[in-house]
Formats: sequence, structure tokens, C-alpha cells
Amino acid sequence: MLIIDKPAGWTSHDVVAKIRGITRIKKIGHTGTLDPFATGTLPLAVGRATRLTGFFQASDKIYRGIMRFGFATNTYDVEGEPLGEDTNPDLDAAWLEEIFSRWHGTVQQTLPPYSAKKVQGKPLYVYARKGIEMAPVVKEITIKSLKLLGVNHNSAEFELECAAGAYARGLAHDIGREYGCGAHLEQLRRIRCGDFSIEDATPLTSTNDAQSFYPAEYFFSRMIPMNRLLPEIPPIAVSGGDKQKLLHGNDLNILSADWQSENYRLLDADGALVAIARKVQVFEPLAGQPVRWLRIHPTITFAA
Repeated sequence: MLIIDKPAGWTSHDVVAKIRGITRIKKIGHTGTLDPFATGTLPLAVGRATRLTGFFQASDKIYRGIMRFGFATNTYDVEGEPLGEDTNPDLDAAWLEEIFSRWHGTVQQTLPPYSAKKVQGKPLYVYARKGIEMAPVVKEITIKSLKLLGVNHNSAEFELECAAGAYARGLAHDIGREYGCGAHLEQLRRIRCGDFSIEDATPLTSTNDAQSFYPAEYFFSRMIPMNRLLPEIPPIAVSGGDKQKLLHGNDLNILSADWQSENYRLLDADGALVAIARKVQVFEPLAGQPVRWLRIHPTITFAA
């Protein structure tokens, strides 16, 4: 994995394309889209690690940003067209705190018209680009926390921790509607994506010059090896013989003190990641043994 600090003005795909070009590695994919105007933590799966992207796409995210109150936009963010006159309010911090307090746990969010959510088989952005008006689409999301960090005239700085699938710009739109004057997302920076924080991230350029990119060797040195990924999944060491069985898709029966997890990371003698396996069955312990037999089935394998 390579964690990039995405600059403003770049799409997530732009970053992938640039890293492909610098490193000459074709198999690279991002694990969570950031809008072009947004910045921050963008994890890239490189090479064989692209097989693990499903584990990262569902991870929680933490953002910091600024909501601009006074008018909404058609994209729910700063890049959209205003949907009315700017009322330019002086925000009431206490009232805003009360609104923020309602956005916690499982809530209903209005999806931005320019989003990938499919309606009648097509993403919403397809209809929006054609000027086709659609009824608002509401989605259930999970917000872990929403903090008001400060108020400055018509803008509010916030920190949002949410489960995958939430739209920060959709949140700004809904809160602006609740406040009564409309709002849109003016700035957004993702400071954490799952286990990866902004402190782990590497900028694309080595100086303030937007065209002075780091060389391939620097990006290689910043990559996180696969055996250090997914620390929340328990590891199990396997023998050389069991490694070959796994690579051929065979189940393993092993003695294990841990049978609670649904998934396991299987490592060879050198500590390299051989496979991700799921629990199939647990056998009762033999007389006098403190551990149980665990049957696991490889779902993702990595040949040397």
C-alpha cells in the first residue's frame, strides 16, 4: 500500500495514473474516492495488494472541513452552481451545535445529485449531467461523531468521523437546510482512512512546484508491505507444506487458540503474506488440550 496526500484539483484516478506513470506499475487502484476539490489521505493498493481493496473500502473515515452557509449549490460543494441568493448569515454557534448533535448514529442523508449511487441502473451523476431532475434520493448512513470546531461569520469548521458510504457534502447540504439558509461544502480534508492517517501520507511533489514529482525510488521506499496490512485480522504462521496446499486452494485444519475471528492472515516462515482465509469449522478440543482445531479456507492467495 502507498498512502498519498491527494492535492486539490486532482481526481483520485489522476493520482493513480500519475503513480502508475512514475513507478511503471500498471496494477494500482485507490481504496476510496476523494472529490477533486478535496485533499488528504488516499490509500493506493499496489500490485498484488489490489486483491485486498475490498477490506479497505469499507473502513471508517475521518474528515475535517468547512461548511459555507448562506446558499446551497447543485453539487452540494464549492464547485457547483448556487441555487439561490447568498444570505450571508452571521452563524449562531449554539444553534449550530444543537443541529450537529442530531447527526449522530444511524441517520438519513440526502445524496448529492452528482454521486455514483445508481437509480434505475444508472449513476445519479448521469442524470445530473443531462439536466434531468430526479427526486431526492435518501440513504441511511452511520456517523460516529460530528464536532463543531469553530464558527467564523458564515462558515463553520467541523470534524466528521463516519462509516463508509457517507457524503460530507451531502451532510453540509442537509445541515444547511436545517439551519434555514442553505449551505455547501467549501473545504474538505480526509485525515484518516481506516488504519491510515494523514501522517502516513506522502505528497506527490517534493517542493512547492506542482511539476516537481518525487522519483519512483522514493515512492517505493514509502510503500507498506502486505504483511503489515490488516492488523485487525489475526495472523497464523504456516509451514512450507501448508503454504503449497493454500496456494492450490485447499482447506487447512490447524491447532489454534484463536477461533473467534471470521478471517485470518496466513504468513510463511519469512513473514510474507500467503493468503487470507475464512473460518469454516471449529472442532472441539481433544482431552487435555487447551486449543481447538480450526478449519480455514483460503479466499485470497498470493503466490511468490
